[in-house]
Amino acid sequence: MTKFRLLFTLLIFSAIMWACSGEKANDGNENEGNYTEENEAFDSEDPTKAMENAVKGMENAFEESGISKVEPVNFRKLKELLPEEVAGIDRTNAEGEKAGAMGMKISKAEGGYDDGDKKINISITDMGFMASGELGAMMTAGWLMADIDRESDTEMERTTKIKGYKGYEEYKFDKKSGKVSLFVGDRFIVEIDGRNIELDDLRETVDEIDLDELESMKDEGKEE
Repeated sequence: MTKFRLLFTLLIFSAIMWACSGEKANDGNENEGNYTEENEAFDSEDPTKAMENAVKGMENAFEESGISKVEPVNFRKLKELLPEEVAGIDRTNAEGEKAGAMGMKISKAEGGYDDGDKKINISITDMGFMASGELGAMMTAGWLMADIDRESDTEMERTTKIKGYKGYEEYKFDKKSGKVSLFVGDRFIVEIDGRNIELDDLRETVDEIDLDELESMKDEGKEE
């Protein structure tokens, strides 16, 4: 299950925001006292107090960042977008979850398609803890801010447009394995990866997902 990956993403993002807040506090003498006071617990022998201050610092950094909190779409709704069959392979399992940390939440649904050697996995992740979603998505999808186009006899990798959305493809020709990803509604990451699968099958799997329905969810849970 992906729970620990989701929580790790949230905690890493929280730590970055908190660290940025600490640097900002140290930029001027007028804030230096506050920074020292907030972090002096780390110099004490009280680990509980230190953890409380760490959590408080991360939450304050999140508030000061100007990022809007967003309640993610229920993963059960995301699961409904997982097709029953792709590339002639029936769906063999479907699961979902929501994870949260420091007031931030994301949700994810995954579907597995298994036919012996041929395997495809589809995941739909709502990075809804930001209104724009892009910074959060970069935590798990660095290709969003990249421009990639490379190919050899054995593999290829590129950023592209897929159904009008920013997308990414990577494929190993010799192993017949790869991934197709896209970023929908500045909020949702759709990933399709497979083994012993043709690249065209991965690309055509995108057509089996109702991206219009997913796009329609982009404003759900946003603060007014």
